Amino acid sequence: MSNTVKLRPLLPLAAAASGPPPTAPVITRPPKRKGSQVSAACNGCRKRKVKCDGVRPSCYTCKTSNSPCVYPVPEGLSQRQAQKQKLNYVSRAHENSQRVLELLRASRDGASQDILKQLQHSEHLDEAIQSIADASLLLPKFHEQRRVSTDLSSPPGLGDPTSESTTQPLSNHDSFNRDPSANSEPDHALPVSRWTIVSRDNKLLTHLFDIFWMWDSTLSHLVDRELFIADLSATLPDLSTGQRRSFCSPFLVNAILAVASLHATRKSFSPYSGNFVVLSLEFARCAFDLLESERCSGSSSLTLLQGAAILWLFAKNEGARAFPTQAASLGSLIQRTWSELGLETGGPMAFRVSGTSEAHKVKIWKAVSHMTWGFYCFFAKMAALFSPDMLVPRPRIMKAFEDVEAQQGLCSQASFLSTSDDSPDSQTSHQLQVFSAKCSLCEISNQFTSGFSMNEQASLLDSRQCTALYNKLLCWKLSLPNHLMTSNSVSPSVLLLQASYDFVALRLLYSYTNHAGTDLFDGRNAASLQVLHASSMMTNLWIYRSIYTIKHEFWAAEYCSSVAHALLPSLETNTSTPVVHDIVGRACCILNEMACAGVSGRAGELLKGIEERARASRIRVPAYGRQEADEEAHGGGP
Repeated sequence: MSNTVKLRPLLPLAAAASGPPPTAPVITRPPKRKGSQVSAACNGCRKRKVKCDGVRPSCYTCKTSNSPCVYPVPEGLSQRQAQKQKLNYVSRAHENSQRVLELLRASRDGASQDILKQLQHSEHLDEAIQSIADASLLLPKFHEQRRVSTDLSSPPGLGDPTSESTTQPLSNHDSFNRDPSANSEPDHALPVSRWTIVSRDNKLLTHLFDIFWMWDSTLSHLVDRELFIADLSATLPDLSTGQRRSFCSPFLVNAILAVASLHATRKSFSPYSGNFVVLSLEFARCAFDLLESERCSGSSSLTLLQGAAILWLFAKNEGARAFPTQAASLGSLIQRTWSELGLETGGPMAFRVSGTSEAHKVKIWKAVSHMTWGFYCFFAKMAALFSPDMLVPRPRIMKAFEDVEAQQGLCSQASFLSTSDDSPDSQTSHQLQVFSAKCSLCEISNQFTSGFSMNEQASLLDSRQCTALYNKLLCWKLSLPNHLMTSNSVSPSVLLLQASYDFVALRLLYSYTNHAGTDLFDGRNAASLQVLHASSMMTNLWIYRSIYTIKHEFWAAEYCSSVAHALLPSLETNTSTPVVHDIVGRACCILNEMACAGVSGRAGELLKGIEERARASRIRVPAYGRQEADEEAHGGGP
């Protein structure tokens, strides 16, 4: 018996009626709704493995469960983007730290101490490291200077005006290394309070004296510190008895304290919680009150000349916001007192000391020589900025400080090349070498200034004379010892010395092109040389700004203004390069920072003058951060 399955037979397809066969109805379904994309879930939802809506500051799940809602990434970034951003930040921080460590390893003890001091006193460590790293990029050892353009290369005859040796280690043999009162009380207090009515705090006043001789590389050479302190500590100031000290007076003391208070804004002095800018104005008012009594004494004095010069710079730095008329009267007083004292010949009548040993007389004569040449450099800077000709002739008194430098030179040079020697003799020798180089530079500047003004009539220098002076400048720089080059030292005095050199060269080239009506200078492109010197100057000032900050550097502000005005016409031409924009932007940035710090009213006036000239010429000044600074000053922000 077989099991068979009976199936229904298949029938043939019936003949279709007219028309196509009916089709099955198409069922359309709505598209599947996708959930909203969330860039990053909060930590609570990630831990519970539930969906997070990404709402900030608290998502729906955390809000309903009353639990803290913390997001691991910033708003608007995904987890991957946040990780990438963090990696970039860590990479940059590592690179900056590496640069600072390389700078510390290559530096001598002096420069290392400067860097460590900046790190110790910085409020934000990351910003301090970034600032030092940016400054190291500007040093020739870490970053080769870029050529402005292919036509800027100098022929073998004259050489590169900005080239320096880059093989020596960094050094900082300057008074900044041995700051006796950087952020602490002085070891001893001088009896300064009896010479002023502004403050009775002798520790603060002694600290201000230290600051003055540490930071002011121009005015500090007008006053011999040892003779000044000796007279200050010897007797009480009593002008009514007719007893006068040759090297100290209440007028001079208050003038020094006025300028020193502005320099003191660099770092806080823990025992003093007041405003140094306000304190500076109080000292200045007291000095101006004492000026009248000093004038009425009947005879010119060295302290009158010194105090008037210091107050002149203070009044010029304040600008139009305070003491607007005093600067002009002080300028004429300085020249008149200089002539009456006869300092250019040694001033024998003003410093005749009876009853003293020959050694003391020699000491005074050397101090007078130093101060006389200090005034010569001061007058040279005044003439370069505010006068068509040199204000005083070259002193006929010999440079006695060069004899001291020669006696200590061999020992100092040996110690410099072998180990870091911060002894007083080495420090003194370094300072004298910087001062001697500055005097030689001012003598060249005097030749340039005198050449443009003869017999009270403008006299143009021809191409041969300008070339000779420019070659003298190049020879001056090539003759400097290695430790006075910015490739080997980032001390404040060396940076400002090199900036002064570039300023003199830039002024010579700028004046020549304006009067000669040609861009050719001894077969070279004068405009390109101007850019080279301007770039070198702003590089040195930018390093100074990054390491030491720029607040009360009056001459640096004037240098920045001259650079900006010299290069503004280049911004409106089609040949303007990014280097020119960078130079002008840095100059305006330094002026803006000085103005915002509230220490220099002159800086704000100079910046305003640059902007007004740019608007008149329809030139756009490169961005320099003024908008951000204004927002911070008004307490606002984006």
